[in-house]
Amino acid sequence: MAQFTEEELQIYKAKIRRMPLPKLRDELLDVINDPTPDRPNIVKTRIRILENREKRYNNVKRKIAAKQKQPLPDKDGFKHFLFIIAATFAYILIEIFFSRDGFSLITKFNLGRFFGTVKYFPTIGIFGWYTYYIPFFRRNVWDEKKQFFKDIPEFWLRNFKIALSFASFLFFFSLEIFSTKTYNGVFYSGNGLPAYIIATGYLISSTLYIINVFFPIIKKFRPNYGITLIAFAAALEQIISKAFG
Repeated sequence: MAQFTEEELQIYKAKIRRMPLPKLRDELLDVINDPTPDRPNIVKTRIRILENREKRYNNVKRKIAAKQKQPLPDKDGFKHFLFIIAATFAYILIEIFFSRDGFSLITKFNLGRFFGTVKYFPTIGIFGWYTYYIPFFRRNVWDEKKQFFKDIPEFWLRNFKIALSFASFLFFFSLEIFSTKTYNGVFYSGNGLPAYIIATGYLISSTLYIINVFFPIIKKFRPNYGITLIAFAAALEQIISKAFG
């Protein structure tokens, strides 16, 4: 069994201390089958030190980012939000094209049913992405060693996720109503003109709210939890119910 002298190990330690984390992981693969555990243990110790240092650094960055105000206009945040919406469409289209009955699904494509399905996906995407901020998911799902996003600094994801989820739901719900010419709500159901009025109200309010989050039209009117949107949707439905019921 080959043995390394103390001097050789000290030289190896000095070499290892100069290596960045990616090269250390490659080095570990090279020495993992050494007949003695000396060099693998040196590399593992150094990797552990650097990973802990990186975690502390990222935690500090997150805490600093959490205290920072949203840059306005928030063009990057808006791009990431649109990415989630685009991913929604891409996912459904992929499911259609690569399904066994893809061609028949395309020929029988129903726009109203499509929007009826799509309206739930942005919310799922937003909260799925938000799990990065939850330590358990960040540690076990995102995997800090191999994650695609080293940090997610979006102010909107931390502060407006609930409101934007509801706004995106209303946006696609309005398109569903326009497509089907029918409205099925909590307190009122109808078709024709009443449905179009509700759809127009939902489309305008949700679009303005989304724009206001990233490109503030009214800086003070930016509720985090979407209660204003929910209240508006409920009030509009009640008004239409009274007027056309």
